[in-house]
Amino acid sequence: MISCASPRGVHENVVFTASVPCEVKTLIKTSHSMDKLTFRRMIKLGLGFLQGSLGQEECEAVMKQLCESSHTATEESVLNTCIQYAGVVSLLRAALRVNTLTARQDVFLADLTNIGLPEEFASDVCKVVYGSARLDIDKQLISTTPALPVMTNLNWRVEVTISSSWLSRVLDPVVTLRLETSNGSSHTFQVPVSRFHQLRFTVASLLHQMEALKLSPICKKL
Repeated sequence: MISCASPRGVHENVVFTASVPCEVKTLIKTSHSMDKLTFRRMIKLGLGFLQGSLGQEECEAVMKQLCESSHTATEESVLNTCIQYAGVVSLLRAALRVNTLTARQDVFLADLTNIGLPEEFASDVCKVVYGSARLDIDKQLISTTPALPVMTNLNWRVEVTISSSWLSRVLDPVVTLRLETSNGSSHTFQVPVSRFHQLRFTVASLLHQMEALKLSPICKKL
């Protein structure tokens, strides 16, 4: 497989960083007898599946058409078509993880052809990854990807207890935070000012480390 060379001379694969999945190997092995129209229909179906724009019934209907498109639709040919489609989905999953800002298009194309994918098929995958529709594809993939709730609103106030039933004079300020998340729940907690400053410092330190990590050579390749 063609690899990208880092500034230090360390080579890494572009699409499959480890090993090529079995279903992709089967796709490559049988791709030389597959016509371009069938491959493009599989790409369209695979994108619809990954983006969640096609329902189960629609996917099954298209797969049935693909299986019946052969003049001699045998049990073996139907099984091969299903395996080929699984290979296309795995290939698209890996290809759409490639950072197009750091991986050149010609290197990406050479990587696919070097693992055995015909150049005309590799060009179709390349158009998906580097084409004008990539931004919309990424947006739909993100919108259908399971994710944890995120913070949507934050309210805070500082409370000072002047005295209590136990002590006549306290004057210990407490920060009250109320978080609202995207799933509609809210969380309220109180911390002393000293702990709040510690929390603020920890968050700032983590943000600084994340920014430094983004600039590292390893993350630039992701």
